[in-house]
Amino acid sequence: MAKPSSSNTILEERKDFMVSPFGDSKPALRKAYFLKPTATSMEEPELPSDSISPLSPQTLQRNNCPLKSSSMSWVHPNQDWITWVSRMQSKHQAAWKKSGIDQAILNSTYDIKKSIELIIGLSEKWCPNTNTFVFPWGEATITLEDVIILGGYSVLGSPVSCFVENREWEVIEEKMMDARMNIVRSRARKACQHAWMKKFSNGGSEIEHEAFLALWLSRTVFQNSSHTIRKQVFPIAICLARGIPIALAPAVLASIYRDLSRLKRAIVAGNNESRLELFSPVQLVQFWAWERFPILQPKPDVLNFGDPRSARWDRAKIPKIPKVENVRLTLDSAAESFLWRPYAKSLKNWSFPEFYRENEELVLADSGFDIHLESFIRCLRVSKILGLDYMENYSPHRVAMQFGMDQDLPGRVNLDKTREIAWMNYNKPTSDTKLYIPSRLSESNVTTRYLKWWEQMVLGKNKKVSGSSQQQRSAKRSKPDMQVSKGEKTSIDPDVPPGFRPKNNMNESRISAKKDKPAAVEMLAGNNQQSFGNEVIANGELRGQSQCNFTSNVHDGTDRNMEPPSQSAQNISGGEATMGAAGRATDQTGGGQENTAAGNTTSNRLSINGNAGESNGYKLDIAELENWITLLERKVARLKAARRLGAQV
Repeated sequence: MAKPSSSNTILEERKDFMVSPFGDSKPALRKAYFLKPTATSMEEPELPSDSISPLSPQTLQRNNCPLKSSSMSWVHPNQDWITWVSRMQSKHQAAWKKSGIDQAILNSTYDIKKSIELIIGLSEKWCPNTNTFVFPWGEATITLEDVIILGGYSVLGSPVSCFVENREWEVIEEKMMDARMNIVRSRARKACQHAWMKKFSNGGSEIEHEAFLALWLSRTVFQNSSHTIRKQVFPIAICLARGIPIALAPAVLASIYRDLSRLKRAIVAGNNESRLELFSPVQLVQFWAWERFPILQPKPDVLNFGDPRSARWDRAKIPKIPKVENVRLTLDSAAESFLWRPYAKSLKNWSFPEFYRENEELVLADSGFDIHLESFIRCLRVSKILGLDYMENYSPHRVAMQFGMDQDLPGRVNLDKTREIAWMNYNKPTSDTKLYIPSRLSESNVTTRYLKWWEQMVLGKNKKVSGSSQQQRSAKRSKPDMQVSKGEKTSIDPDVPPGFRPKNNMNESRISAKKDKPAAVEMLAGNNQQSFGNEVIANGELRGQSQCNFTSNVHDGTDRNMEPPSQSAQNISGGEATMGAAGRATDQTGGGQENTAAGNTTSNRLSINGNAGESNGYKLDIAELENWITLLERKVARLKAARRLGAQV
């Protein structure tokens, strides 16, 4: 049997010069914890593909009308299923908890509305090479932690390619195969899920529990185009019915990675007329975006005690704002509003994962780790994750800040090509003698070389990391060896949650679009400013599109009214284009309220080759205008990064 990789450690502890992800602090030498592997040079990390490069105007125009022929599996629960879940839960909840699927099954009873525009907008940012979303302000991705918390699936247990282990289990599998064959031979002519439910949901069958789990697995976890009962899930159902954990989380995540890559390739190729079938639980992609981009989320429901976190989105009304072009612009401008650790924020009637700690800890491995820390270790380890018949690369070291760790240059990884070795390396015990657990309120930083790499290699800018700064970010992580320059004051703002900058820093980060303007947008000029939060974004909506307010929920249970991230472009034929805005919607974790009064916003109009309200008869092609706006947005993002680095532009 092949041997797993020799190095089993997942964390690297060392002193390095650290700066904030925004580059707005002086480099400070301190102890930091990084996810392995880290790169030894700036040329080593694998670069994202075309995810950060502007799509062609033709592609942007096409994507504003989502892939009409795509088949995206999206299961809405019916009353028969909800009733069956309730009855089986009363009998088998103990076994479900033991096998780690109790919350995942409850999630299948929620009716989640689909936002195809949001999923398409996110897919445009997907990089199949790295399995990450690549935004102008950094990399992020859906991780195993997200699948645990939002999906309710386990990262521990046997692989999904498990087999029945004894004669008793073989008999049960044979009965399930016979039942499936009888349905195939009936008028249904296939292993119809509806016929399966009708056959077993009335009770009386000795294999009802296994049959129920087989339907749940085929319906929500391992879906297929024909919506049938998959015989491959029978061994999994038999194990789960006996409280035996199966590592469903990596299989679910691998299917999501696969489908996002397929969708991205279809977007780039422009195959909007071809049949594209996606069968992963895409709801998790939508949950992920709602949790991390507050401005895009609908008004969540209040959780009842013990509910899965996903219950807050049950029957949530999708905001009217997310047209694909608006989603695109909101994602590009979300540097200061993106929540790197949304699950670290207090939420009524929801308990933090056991591996979230109030204070940072070093846990010694002398007596081994409990199942919660073992789950956390799986989330942190670079690995190849396995589905039923596919494998995908999992690279948490590229998004270390999502786990509260510091970010360094991500090293290249040569992952195993066989399923056997891949599973061994995923499931192997760690050799770390101690495990660092960050405080849930800590702020992560990046190394100076990472910031420089991102500017030079990823954004294609030759910037120099400067020691000058604007103002220190709030320092919630306390390190005894943290070095601060003499006379420098560190601002501590208890009202700013992790991942945000203090409000008094926000105004400093604004950069006028007048510097280095592309020729295409040289005509844009104006004085007034329409802002949402503190970041301005462009938008390509046409005059006549409706404007709407939507409500988002603060985690302390209060509601806030917000304006959408973009306003309709007005009087284009008359030569006037409007810049909308999207900024951060700061959540107060201390039970305070948040005021976003309409009177707190000012307006900004940029007119074409003239002052606000002037018309010169200049006519614009809509697709061309949208492309200009996108280019302008990226230019502004780069200018902001340059300003924070103290470079001359």
